Amino acid sequence: MSNPLEQREWTPQPPVSGREHYTYGPSTVPVGSFSADPDPYAPAGPVATWVINPLDGVLLRPHLDPTRLYGCCRRDGLGGPNLLCARCGSEVGIEISDCWTAYDVRLLSTAVSKSPHEPS
Repeated sequence: MSNPLEQREWTPQPPVSGREHYTYGPSTVPVGSFSADPDPYAPAGPVATWVINPLDGVLLRPHLDPTRLYGCCRRDGLGGPNLLCARCGSEVGIEISDCWTAYDVRLLSTAVSKSPHEPS
């Protein structure tokens, strides 16, 4: 569900404010890395999430349930998992990309398995 990534320490960003509509906010993690948020992310339920930069998400598609895709300009992520695995259709994460939010993908820990990257 992602490009090969390096783990980084979780450093929460300050709340986003004062951005123009239809613009992306900052991502919590840089491209090529991921962080484990130690606190459950409320829309994901009582599970921890792995936060990745949206540019690293692959094989992800929007949820088929339109109630999961709400937001002002894009997706606010408050309706629960809004990303599905493009291969099997399972709920795998939450895209957060609205005008008042950070720009992140939070993968559900139950949908992620870490595997070592083997250089090609």
